[in-house]
Amino acid sequence: MPQISKRSPAYKKRPDVTAEWKTFRKGLNLLLRPTELKNAELAQADNVILTGSGVVTGRWGTDNYFAANATGSIGGFGTFKNTTDGTNEIIALTDEGFLAKKNGTGSTTLQGQSYPSGSTVRSEQLGGVTYFVSKDKALTSYTGATLSVFVTLSAPTGVTATNFSGVSGTSTYSWRITTLSATGETTGSTAIELPDLPQDLSETQIDVRWTAATGGVTGYQIYRGIPADETFLAAVGPSISLYIDKGDVSSQTILSPLTNTTGGVSSEFVAKFRDRLVMVDANDRTKLLISGRYPNQAKFNWIDGGGYIYIDPDSGEDITGLTVQPGTDKIVVYKDSSHYSVALDTVTIGNFVVLDPQYQPISTSIGASNQDTIKTVENDTFYFGRKGLYVTGFEPNFLNVIRTNEVSAKMRPYLDLLNDDDYTTANALYVDKKYILSFPKRKEMIVYDRERGAWTGPWKLPFGIAHMKKNTDGSGTERWILGSNNDNNVYTFEASLNTDVGTAIQKTVRTNKETFGKWSLLKIVKLFYALFKSVKGQVNVTILAELRDGTTSSIKAFTIEGSAVSGSIGWGSDEWGDAQWGTSAGTVITVSDEITKYTQLFKSIRLLQVEVSTTATNANFELIQLRATANSQGEGSLSSASRV
Repeated sequence: MPQISKRSPAYKKRPDVTAEWKTFRKGLNLLLRPTELKNAELAQADNVILTGSGVVTGRWGTDNYFAANATGSIGGFGTFKNTTDGTNEIIALTDEGFLAKKNGTGSTTLQGQSYPSGSTVRSEQLGGVTYFVSKDKALTSYTGATLSVFVTLSAPTGVTATNFSGVSGTSTYSWRITTLSATGETTGSTAIELPDLPQDLSETQIDVRWTAATGGVTGYQIYRGIPADETFLAAVGPSISLYIDKGDVSSQTILSPLTNTTGGVSSEFVAKFRDRLVMVDANDRTKLLISGRYPNQAKFNWIDGGGYIYIDPDSGEDITGLTVQPGTDKIVVYKDSSHYSVALDTVTIGNFVVLDPQYQPISTSIGASNQDTIKTVENDTFYFGRKGLYVTGFEPNFLNVIRTNEVSAKMRPYLDLLNDDDYTTANALYVDKKYILSFPKRKEMIVYDRERGAWTGPWKLPFGIAHMKKNTDGSGTERWILGSNNDNNVYTFEASLNTDVGTAIQKTVRTNKETFGKWSLLKIVKLFYALFKSVKGQVNVTILAELRDGTTSSIKAFTIEGSAVSGSIGWGSDEWGDAQWGTSAGTVITVSDEITKYTQLFKSIRLLQVEVSTTATNANFELIQLRATANSQGEGSLSSASRV
């Protein structure tokens, strides 16, 4: 007869599964669902930054720095460094229409220039002079005393042209003369046409005369060509009012100016390219202006070593920003949906060697929407546009190619919520290895951590920040300066503060939704562990779970009290009921020691998520690690309501 074993098989306990959050170094990822995130990623990261190996802690607070003028909002910053006495002034524009330099917690108004309400200024310092530019006013300079503006000159009058040799032909040529000043050039004079000339003007001699001007004239430039197409031919000094044209070849591309810049260039943008200034003509917004070399950095005339180039003028888009690419001798010019590299070459025209800029596209599909988002980040350039945040870098090993790549993919759902105002008013600051992008209308910032390649944010503030600047003050302290979009206050980021000028910063962090390896099975979650450090004030911890019936709710909530907080601390006597874990009264001092907490859960769940938050003034924490253990249930353990 058959032998049947009657011994019961040995019980094999289903092994525990463990979820560990050892680091959060990959930061916020809004592109994926919380169930798709890795444990090193966060589903929510409001008002926090990453430190060390990926420890989550509260962002920097803000404090008052100074009040610029009496009313209005901040319309831009400038600095002036005095190499003689070592002072470093920070200057702000407000809607009052005046520039004001910091004076204690207030400011001193600078005289000599005013701006319409709502104007924006930008600035660069070169050759001991700070230059302020605005689309609403001409170039303004500051040397530490008062603001200076430049005198506007007029185009020459009384222009005549005489065929001195008498050689005739069938061609008609035209001449225009412009007046040069210390900063620019007038538009061309009324054209003087001369018919019946030989096609080759070297066969004759034309005497071109004009009435000499007075007051700030530095020279004249002569343009010649067929009528309405006169190009640069030569330049002469301020005391000369005669040019003898013997048929030298004129430029093929340099036309007489369409705007008068002798009173200073009007430009929204300014950048420093070695010992030159680079701007964009506010009245001709595809025209890139390049100054002469120091000490002619305020002069944009061909004779002074300056010049211009039109950047894709038929594209239908204006220039929105410019910068100088690190590691190259190239200027990068941005439009809304494209950007270009510009190299400075020279060309010989007669006896003159003049600037001959050349440009080529880097991308014809990606651009920057705002000059203030374009920032040098180590050896790269970050810029923000309607397709996200991109980085332009230099590839010296690949035929000197400038390449561009997106870094904002994880933030696309947030960026999809932005409107046109957000793009055109966005501004950025790069400090502490972090690219901080501010949206003043939303009163929010998002932050890209370059060291970890991770995002955090949004940072939510009680005021919008319209302009940001890094500056080292006269004491040698680096300041991270913030200009309010809502009032005339200038603030600073302070790493030592946990409030926004006394207002509590509400920090919220959420982990991914952990499935313990298998999303289709229920688990009995057993134990939960948390490791914190440098806890200050009250920190709230909530453990969220999707239960057997498919609903999501909190299965455990507790608080941790930190340094210099009067009252109670612990897990609560109602939870633990003994002296070790019960409520303890008194003032608890926790400065840097690690705090470990654990709890028993024993809940039937499908997935688990952890939220850590603070709402109290000065509360903060460092979230180091989390851990949970669970035991998977068998196949078909989901709710019967899920069955089809």
